[in-house]
This record gives sequence, C-alpha cells and structure tokens, in this order.
Amino acid sequence: MKKIAIVGAGVAGLTALQALREQGHEITVFDKSRGSGGRLSSKKVGDSSWDMGAQFLRAHTPQFAAPLKIWEQQGWISEWQVTPWLISAEEQGPSPDEATRYVGMPRMTGLSRKLLEGAHEFVTQTRITDARYPGQWMLSSEDGQEFGPFDELILNVPPQQALPLLPATSALAAQIESLQMLPCWTLLLGFTQTLTTDFDAAFVKDSPIAWVARNNSKHGRDSDEAWVVQASHEWSTRMIDAPREEVQRELTQAFTQLAGELPDTSNTWLHRWLYSVPADAPKLGALRDEPHNLTLCGDWCESPSVEGAWISGQKAAAFLE
Repeated sequence: MKKIAIVGAGVAGLTALQALREQGHEITVFDKSRGSGGRLSSKKVGDSSWDMGAQFLRAHTPQFAAPLKIWEQQGWISEWQVTPWLISAEEQGPSPDEATRYVGMPRMTGLSRKLLEGAHEFVTQTRITDARYPGQWMLSSEDGQEFGPFDELILNVPPQQALPLLPATSALAAQIESLQMLPCWTLLLGFTQTLTTDFDAAFVKDSPIAWVARNNSKHGRDSDEAWVVQASHEWSTRMIDAPREEVQRELTQAFTQLAGELPDTSNTWLHRWLYSVPADAPKLGALRDEPHNLTLCGDWCESPSVEGAWISGQKAAAFLE
C-alpha cells in the first residue's frame, strides 16, 4: 500500500482516486476550495443556485459511456431532458444532435462528492504552495501547514499552477510551460419570474456569449428561475482584466438580445474561470515523471470536457499499477 497525495479535487483527480483506492492505496486529497468538484462547481446565492462550471456530461467514447450508465443507476447523475438550440446571426432553432446529456445530482458537485468517498482524508481550503521530494513527497500550504510524507504525488491542477510545484530537475516543466489555458467569464442570473424563451439551453455564436442554460430545467434543481450565461473564450480573453461591472453589463445586454426583455433579477453572481479550457490539448491522457513519483492529470492533458478529465484520471492511475 502506498500513501498518495492528490492536489486538486476535480474529476481527473477523483477518477484517479477511485482507481487507486480499489488497488488498496491510502489517498489524501487537497483542494484550495471549500468543497470538491473543480469545474463541476455549483453556486448558491440567496434563493438562487446554479451549476457554474461544466453544464453536463456526455460520452463520445464507449469507455466513458460505461461509467455514465453506472452512475445513473446509482443515482449520482440523471439524464437532462433537453434539446439545446443553436443560435447565430443567420439562424436559430433546435440542435439536430441526439446526444444524451447527464447532470450530477442534486447538482453537479453531487457527482464529485460521491467520487470522493474513497479518500482517506479530504483537506479543504488548503492551497499547496510548495512540494519537495527528498525521496518522499512533503507538501506545504500557504498558511504554513506541513503534510507528508507521501510515496506519490498527483497534481490535478492547470499547468500554470503545476509548474511552481515541480522539482527543478523534472522533465515535465518543458512539456507544459507553453500550454495555454483559456478563460471564461460566467454570469449567473436569478429572476423573480420565468423567462418565456423557447429554449432551455443554447449554443450561441456571433455574440459575447457561447452558452446559456436554464439551470432549473435540470432534474433535481431548485425551482426558482435561474440562468447560466457563459461567455466565449475569445471574448473572455479580450475582457480578462476588464472591470467586473463592465463584464456583467455587456453579458446582460447580450443575454437580453437572446431572451428578450428580462424580468427583475433576484440574485446575481459573476465568476471568472481564469483557466477554463486548454487552447490546444495535447491528447496525452496524463504525464508522468517516474524518477520523482509524480503524475500530472486534468482535462488539459486530454480534451476539454468531463470525459477528457475522466480519461486523464484513468491514465494517471494506470501509471501507478
């Protein structure tokens, strides 16, 4: 049995946790947030709640379709009965795709909490800022806490956050230092009345917005009217350091063009995902530094989706078999 530290409680890290726990290893998971999920995060403000990161799960491969079916049977996820629209300057209407989309229950973070159950310990609100490998891994947090020793270290964080934790002699630095992650501004809107749109979700082009969704159309969610408005990566990059008031105003105006005149808002929240998706994922699954017992994983290693994160976590665990 090995003692393994996983930094980052996103899907890739939690997938690796599941596989490694089945092998009998002792796993400690660290995350800088108050809970698990990474980009499966949810947000609640007043009476409004939203899935603020990944909006759904879907399978492009038979490998990922299998766990989705198992999770559905276990009640961890549920099918989202939605037909997203496609909206552009030239056309708008229901998407022709027949993809089956799932959502975590009772919110997206619900899936991550189930995947986390195999952890020996989950250390929250702890940002790991230093990692040393004198034969075993010793970790330090920004508030001065020390953790370890660990036999293995898995970093499930964006490449920009992994770089400072790598040993000076690690060959992984050269592989990831040029990888670019794209931002995404996300506006969360709660309303006092139901919006009379023909769609519950839409992929959008020719707009600052790339995606909108009526969060309460998902199974198990609160009934209050709540919408998620995610900006395009291109627009978010241009507006990355813009004042929050300006970002919120422009996204609200763009949403009004899609949905018509908006009723009064009950609650709002604006979030900037600084490292949302990779600009060009290397399709490597996971990265391994064998001399240092170190593994990197995340959707940025494979493809920008929950499925990509799951594949990455599977490959990370396979390195340790």
